[in-house]
Amino acid sequence: MTIEKKEIIELQKSVERKIEELQLSAKPDSAQIFDLNMLDSNISLFLLAAEFKDNPVELKPSDKLIIEALKKFRSNSTKEIDIETFAKEAAAAANEILSLIDQFEEQIEDSTEKIFCANLKARLDSAYSSIQQIAFLKNEGKKNLKLWQTQEIPLSVSNAGKILGKIKSEKKAAASRANGKKGGRPSKNTQQTKKAAAKKTTAKRTKSNKSV
Repeated sequence: MTIEKKEIIELQKSVERKIEELQLSAKPDSAQIFDLNMLDSNISLFLLAAEFKDNPVELKPSDKLIIEALKKFRSNSTKEIDIETFAKEAAAAANEILSLIDQFEEQIEDSTEKIFCANLKARLDSAYSSIQQIAFLKNEGKKNLKLWQTQEIPLSVSNAGKILGKIKSEKKAAASRANGKKGGRPSKNTQQTKKAAAKKTTAKRTKSNKSV
């Protein structure tokens, strides 16, 4: 089996990425990490000893680890992607979907089919929270993107709630502004004053009724 310098360098990069992924995983496989480190060392020694020039180099039986890894590397036709670029593209697509959901929810707000629309809206809201997690990938750092690569991120209600709390949609912001123009939510003191006044009125009515 022959190999070109460019290919074996790509193989080594792939091995080093795999080691990094395993080390960042929740339960690192120490045996697999050890085997990959051995392979990485073998490749480094091979690169030091080989004389590539412009021609491929023949692998020897003593390069058994490299040969086995190379066979798997060549048979794996999956294209490796740039995670940061891919995350930004996924986030852009997610934002478009969120915009469509917002538009659709506005269309069904005034519908006479209240129960049907309520069922529909509940499912759109559920989908919205999950898709919004993808939209936030645009702003994620490299460390968090690594977590997406190496761990299963749970789709829990609490997690979705935390993410939804990070930003407001335009619709929520508009509702908040409209409420502010009306004076906003009454303060606690105002609410307590109103309750006290209501109690006094009730007491007076009760006393009046008894005297009659």
